[in-house]
Amino acid sequence: MAGFGVGRVLAADPSAVLAERAEVGFQTLSNANGLSNNTVMALAQDRTGFIWIGTLGGLNRFDGYGTRTFEHDPHDPGSLPNGFVRALLPAGDGGMWLGTHTAGVAYYDPRSDRFTTLGAGAGGLGHVQVYALAPDGQDGVWVATVAGLDHVGRDLKIRERVRPGEQGFPEGYVFAIFRDQAGTLWAGTEKAVARRAAGAGRWQILRGADADSAYALTTGTWSFFEDPAGRVWIGTNGGGIVSVAPGEEMAQSHPSLTGRDTPLGRATVRGIVEERPGVLWISLFGGGVAEYDIGQDRLRLFRADPNVPGALMGNFTRGILKDRGGVVWVATNMGVAWHNSVPSGVAGIALGQTRGFSGRDAWSLWTAPDGGLWLGLDDGGLDRLDLSSGHIVPFGRGVAPGALAGTPVYAIRGTNGGDIWVGSAGLARLRPAGGERTPQPFPLPGTKARDVTVMRVGDKHLWVGTYYGLVRQSLSDGQATLFTADPGRPDSLSNNEVWSILPRPDGTAWVGTANGLNLMRPDGSFRRFHREADRPDSLPHDYVAALTQDNRGRLWVGTTGGGVALMVREPTDDQPPAFRTVTRLHGLPSNTVASLTPGSDGRIWVSTDNGLAAIDPDDFTVSLLERGAAENISSYLPGSATTLPDGGLVFGGTNGITLVQPSRIRAHAYLDALAVTRVVAGGQPANASALNLPGGPGQVHLPPGNRRLTVEFALLDYAVTGTVRYAYRLEGFDSDWTEPEGEHRVAAYTNLPPGHYTLALRALAPNGQVVAEHSVGVIVPHLWHEWGWVRFLGLALALSAGAGIVMMLERARIDKLSEAKRELEAKVEERTASLRDANDRLAELATRDPLTGIHNRRAFMERLDLEWSAALRHGQPFCVLMLDLDHFKEVNDTYGHLVGDTVLREVAQRAQGALREADMLARYGGEEFVVLTSHTDAEQATVAAERIRIAVGNTPIMLDGVVIQVTVSIGLSQAQPQKETQTNLFNRTDTALYAAKAAGRNRVKVA
Repeated sequence: MAGFGVGRVLAADPSAVLAERAEVGFQTLSNANGLSNNTVMALAQDRTGFIWIGTLGGLNRFDGYGTRTFEHDPHDPGSLPNGFVRALLPAGDGGMWLGTHTAGVAYYDPRSDRFTTLGAGAGGLGHVQVYALAPDGQDGVWVATVAGLDHVGRDLKIRERVRPGEQGFPEGYVFAIFRDQAGTLWAGTEKAVARRAAGAGRWQILRGADADSAYALTTGTWSFFEDPAGRVWIGTNGGGIVSVAPGEEMAQSHPSLTGRDTPLGRATVRGIVEERPGVLWISLFGGGVAEYDIGQDRLRLFRADPNVPGALMGNFTRGILKDRGGVVWVATNMGVAWHNSVPSGVAGIALGQTRGFSGRDAWSLWTAPDGGLWLGLDDGGLDRLDLSSGHIVPFGRGVAPGALAGTPVYAIRGTNGGDIWVGSAGLARLRPAGGERTPQPFPLPGTKARDVTVMRVGDKHLWVGTYYGLVRQSLSDGQATLFTADPGRPDSLSNNEVWSILPRPDGTAWVGTANGLNLMRPDGSFRRFHREADRPDSLPHDYVAALTQDNRGRLWVGTTGGGVALMVREPTDDQPPAFRTVTRLHGLPSNTVASLTPGSDGRIWVSTDNGLAAIDPDDFTVSLLERGAAENISSYLPGSATTLPDGGLVFGGTNGITLVQPSRIRAHAYLDALAVTRVVAGGQPANASALNLPGGPGQVHLPPGNRRLTVEFALLDYAVTGTVRYAYRLEGFDSDWTEPEGEHRVAAYTNLPPGHYTLALRALAPNGQVVAEHSVGVIVPHLWHEWGWVRFLGLALALSAGAGIVMMLERARIDKLSEAKRELEAKVEERTASLRDANDRLAELATRDPLTGIHNRRAFMERLDLEWSAALRHGQPFCVLMLDLDHFKEVNDTYGHLVGDTVLREVAQRAQGALREADMLARYGGEEFVVLTSHTDAEQATVAAERIRIAVGNTPIMLDGVVIQVTVSIGLSQAQPQKETQTNLFNRTDTALYAAKAAGRNRVKVA
């Protein structure tokens, strides 16, 4: 199973124990999103930073966003010589060496964007079938073939040949060749390993120090790796791994790595890298990827698992690469997998029965004083994870009859006396010290089944939030009091749906509900606070989902639809509280907040339905957390968060939990690797590779008569591909910088005036800081008639003509002008009509989403303004629907973004078909759509929403034999223009959408 350990050693601190269970998430590049062939044979990174991928069917160059494919063209001698690329090796001058299956060795020159090839025969290689390449320390390459070794210079001429039986070289095919830091050559053949020191003439056969290492060396060697200490690790075909330390004459075995009976001994070791100091990652043909901790002699395996998001897609791996930014790339039989190994202080832990847990979704979390992490799970699951041993004990409904009747456990809290209170379908109590294995029902006054939403324990009371009010129970005598909303009492609770509680030492408590924030006084009365449209410093939204205090005692409020708010002024008898709000506009991943938790770093950590973020309480800057380390979490769940004894933070969500260690989070060290990836000059492709080389041409020349230019660029720092922003400016033409939207990294110009320009390119961190720059010269030549001297010469010739000639020509000129005038008038009329048509097309394009073809957000807002005005004048009803694809991220992660785009187009088509012509469907952003139903009330719009839901979800989407089941959650609100703003309308609709998600997805909820 992916990510499980062999002989796990327990860590000393709780976060380390939990991190031991962390998943290693991979992203995948396959033929579904641009790779030429899924059978990947070789990987390399060139001097610029591109990732090169050799496959069974072509050579690919990847920039983090897309691939460029090189293919063999039998009519072009400068094309890729053979599509079966077995080996890759970056050249020091920026080029790339490649070894092929049937065409020998080739060199790609970025200056010319061409390949040159050396095959077999007189003056060539001993055989065309190349298995491996190694640098020679100068400008050439060592080539391993079925016939032996060949030393090839940069001029593609043979410098030395090594054949089996000569100079002590062993018999058999040569599968691996390697040059270490000292200049020693290592060669792995079918039956032995040989090495030749720098300057030596003969090869020495390597022997094993014991039976296991001796056996391994006879099974065939496929890979070498030298660690920073100079130890050479040798991967074999059925004997595992052996190593040779500097100065040692014999290979040493390792208990977990060496021998035919180890996990590695049952596979072929095709590559080794150091993933982090002291830890090796090993590519296994037939075994996935292994992680080996050298100091602990501990091994764990990462294998393909279709049930785990982010797991390897294939176990047959043929190579592994660690790039300059710390990302590890794996060549598999299902494409390229890559993992960001840069230490991030974040770990994703998958749940579920295959992981030893009773459920998959973490609805609630609580850390007990005795070092136990309690997890409330779906389907009545309740588990305790020991934070010192890592042992899991179940206490849920599957253990014995009790109160947990298959409903998720929404809340957990414990008391100093050892009681564990559990909120699910009602309240239950567990006394594990007394031997209880499952919670027992504990009735509450005035509550019903499926009612508990949140719990808190104060000094004297247990506080329980439900769908039907707030319960305060004395911890001393068990007496409980129910507080509910009473329309006739302004000092009662504002709403019965209680979602957050924060007791205070003075006997008061803050209570967040679905309709307002409440301050509960010691006498049991409440003071209510709501959003006020005319007060920008009021509560940003009435749906209060989370409450916490920072280290200064200030109240932070998380809302569903309005983001996060800090109370900057406490309420007094004369005035309400004042808030400062942080929303998606300030960098939050979503305005729908699930939990708020103070971190040991002083920041307020926010979980949302779209990821995690941290807010600095001093300057209110927002830091987004990279999703890569927590790819298994689809969405974070309300109130599911806890703090570990060592300061680690745990957030619960669908499919698992995320561990955040604030003390270990560091700002990313960006690579200065901004590169030009594609150039089209004057409508013709140009060589972009040469523009990235030091000392290269650095200029793009546009051809005369065609002044169009397109330049695509990317930061080749693959750890931050999803968050980096871009900007460009053509100096001498643009007055300001342009920031393309999303992943559209293209600078495009048409009809440039003649001149010399500099195209300045930038990569930006999410906060706008410039992290890398690049520039390209652009030369736009003059046309012949645009030169000043040509115009002057024409004028001089005209003045020198004789008067008689002038008079004779004058009549002809007038006739010609009259005819030209008539023709011009006709052309102007024709062009005007064409221009009108073009403008109409442009207007249409400006209001259409380019991916799905439906209306875009701009068009929707324009239509909303019209409907809003009509409703104010005539009172005609209309509704707004928000649609969000359920688990769409899993579609992108599993099948790639190209498939995801196809799914979006299909969903848009189905939704459009379920609507009337009078209704409007638009893409709001990402996987979100919005609908405006004209002349309809909420009841009528609900019928339309159900039509959409059924049209989308009842029939799976079929793509190339793959069945993809897609559903949508829909929130719906009837507009009230006389009582609310458009922002309020969207907030209400967004809240309804969130309720549909929280209720299980694939449903419609009405605000």
